[in-house]
Amino acid sequence: MKRHIYLRNTAAFLIAALLLPACESGFEDMQTDPTQAGAMTPDFLFTTVELATTGTGYMQWRNNLIYPSAMMQQMSHTWWSGDKYTENQQWMTALWGTYYGQFGKYRAVVPTLQDLITNNQDNPEMVNKVAAARIMRAFVFHRLTDTYGDVPYFEAGKGYLEGIVQPAFTPQSEIYADMLKELDEAVASFDASKPMYGDADIIYGGDIDKWKKFANSLMLRLGLRLIKVDPSMAQSWVQKAVAGGVMESNDDSAIMLHQNGPSGAFDGLNVNPISSVFAADDPMLAETFVKWMQAHGDPRLRVFAATYSGAAFSADAELVTDDPAEQIGYPVGNDATTIQSHPAWDATRQFRVFAQPSRIIRDLEDPTFYLTYAQVALNLADAAERGLIAGNPAAYYAEGVRAAMKQVSLYDDGGAATISDAEIDAYLAANPFDPANALEQINTQYWAACFLDGMEAWANWRRTGYPVLVPVNWPGNQSNGEIPRRMVYPDQEEQLNAENFNAAVARQGEDVFTTRVWWDVAN
Repeated sequence: MKRHIYLRNTAAFLIAALLLPACESGFEDMQTDPTQAGAMTPDFLFTTVELATTGTGYMQWRNNLIYPSAMMQQMSHTWWSGDKYTENQQWMTALWGTYYGQFGKYRAVVPTLQDLITNNQDNPEMVNKVAAARIMRAFVFHRLTDTYGDVPYFEAGKGYLEGIVQPAFTPQSEIYADMLKELDEAVASFDASKPMYGDADIIYGGDIDKWKKFANSLMLRLGLRLIKVDPSMAQSWVQKAVAGGVMESNDDSAIMLHQNGPSGAFDGLNVNPISSVFAADDPMLAETFVKWMQAHGDPRLRVFAATYSGAAFSADAELVTDDPAEQIGYPVGNDATTIQSHPAWDATRQFRVFAQPSRIIRDLEDPTFYLTYAQVALNLADAAERGLIAGNPAAYYAEGVRAAMKQVSLYDDGGAATISDAEIDAYLAANPFDPANALEQINTQYWAACFLDGMEAWANWRRTGYPVLVPVNWPGNQSNGEIPRRMVYPDQEEQLNAENFNAAVARQGEDVFTTRVWWDVAN
């Protein structure tokens, strides 16, 4: 059994899989009540929200792997659009549909959170449960706004509660101000004498102190997002986050637990949705990522990558090699035809000559990561290097690298995923902190620490410009040969919410890949 993978409350998982009934596609249906909250307790709703925020295989495949992970040159495939910068409306809008609730059952995250908060915010006995829901709401919306820019925020999820079926898009500057306020107020409102979710909270088991650290760590992340657009505001929120208390070890990381339960191997809420994608598809680790890890002697590569026999991966595929030195990354910007000119191409093994996700990270019971201590430590290194906080950036850097390597042990408890202290010490000795290139080094390590969290890797790349990536100029690409800065809105917004859609586009800029979100100002 994997460490930390036992469910704190198996019944909560089984019930959560049944809680949210299907919504028909279309904006008006999206804004109706998908939760039937009057018949459900806040505990069951919160369990469902935690699971649904992770997303099913549908969302993770499209709005995490196919686009951000491929754009960040961590993973790739012959037919994926992300490393070719071409638009696929269905794939680009999977996160939108999942969080706002237009894609069938299990996914009405925003309306469920809004309902949970609104129906319980005036009950003093519910203060802790509302606080945790507000933190989750900030997490959900930071993903949405960082992906699309201006999005429905203040009026979102209020179709059932207030009859708002055509919500206005809120400017990202206002969304960020409110998310930070919400985190600050949520932390301050916790009351240890009041009830918490307990086992219904499958991230922290109802531990209020860990929820405070999660909120402050998210505040740190959001504060740093503002560094290009408002350095003074960025410093203020970064300092507030650190003073409030951020994560201090891997035990504080916000991790979603999974099990191979009865709700289905791909579209259910219980299983690891990324692993379910690996079972349905045959993606490859990108050449950029593999070569970087090889050049730095990174021991994580032996956990992440392997090559197998046959033209397609199967559960009984024979291992060819898991030697990091022998892994061949897939060169981004190639399709099924162009890749055949690669020197390593083998007509028998075909794509299997390239590095695949190893069996270690394919397990349906593997965890997914919302926000980790490794990311926090590297964010602290970034903040210290910029002079936003006191502290030694070299020490934060080393701690972030160490935490990132230690956390991969959560993929397996048989030892295959464990990276020893001696290996980490050797890595840090070979890759010491470099003051002359500090921000590049820190944020390239952040990129590595975000493997399989392409959404966060992409957001941090837009903030910092690191790692330095060579864009792909694929024929017919829709970003002028540049890595996209945002995803485009769903077509149905223009059709069913035209006035608000047009106002957002007029304010933010053309609805295309190259329009930058508010905090992503050009250097």
